[in-house]
Amino acid sequence: MEINSEGTDPVVVSVTGEVDLATAPQLEQALDAALGQDGGTGVRVDLSAVEFMDSAGLRVLVAALRKAEDSGRSLVLDAPHERVRRIIEITGLAEVFGLAGSQGQGTA
Repeated sequence: MEINSEGTDPVVVSVTGEVDLATAPQLEQALDAALGQDGGTGVRVDLSAVEFMDSAGLRVLVAALRKAEDSGRSLVLDAPHERVRRIIEITGLAEVFGLAGSQGQGTA
């Protein structure tokens, strides 16, 4: 897995590869760092190049969303790969992350 962060508002965290039990701690560190930057209003997580994510990755994203909300910031999942989007939908997290209704499936 590779992670790149850029920008300041929002901070864009681009993730590539697989997010699983072994790599989830790296994602958690990157998201914590992005959410900890001074002056930003949010974080955008680009998941377009993540082809697999397990429950450990979902746990990290949910925890990061809670941290963002607790600090008055936003956390947005950007362009999740079809397989990752499906996992998010199956677990019932699509509405939590604001993905419900996107891609022509109605409104959120």
